[in-house]
Amino acid sequence: MNGAKETARPGRQGLRATAGLISLAAYLSVADIGHAADWTSGAPPAPVEYSENEGVPCSIGAPFWAPPEATAAVLPWRTVWLGHFSGGRPYTDGTGLTLVDWRDEKVCFPTRQHCQAWVRDLRRAYHRPEGYWTCLLLR
Repeated sequence: MNGAKETARPGRQGLRATAGLISLAAYLSVADIGHAADWTSGAPPAPVEYSENEGVPCSIGAPFWAPPEATAAVLPWRTVWLGHFSGGRPYTDGTGLTLVDWRDEKVCFPTRQHCQAWVRDLRRAYHRPEGYWTCLLLR
C-alpha cells in the first residue's frame, strides 16, 4: 500500500474564510432588500405627456435595480417600435490619445418611420466601429 499521509485539513486560513462566509451570509439574510426598490414606494409618478413626433427612452426586461423607464405597456400609442442602436466614432482627447465614443441606446417610437429615421441619423454619426441597430415592433 501507499504510505502517503493525507495532509489536506483546514488550517487557520480555512477557518478564517469559513467564518467570513458565515458572517456575510448572516448579514445578507437580515439586510433589508426594500432599499433596492425605493422608487416604487410612495406616491405614483405624475402622468407623462408623450410626443407623437419624438421617441422616448424605454426599456424591455430591465433589471429591478435599473432606473425606471417607460415600457410599451405605458406608452399611449397604438403601435410601439423599439429602436436599438449601438455604434461608435473615434475622437482624440486632450493628450492625443484616440478613443471611441460608444453609444448604446434603446428608444421607443410611435411609428416605424420615426424609428428608422432615428437609426439612420445615428448611423451617420456613429459608424466607426459599426455596432448593432434595429427597429422592432413591440405592439
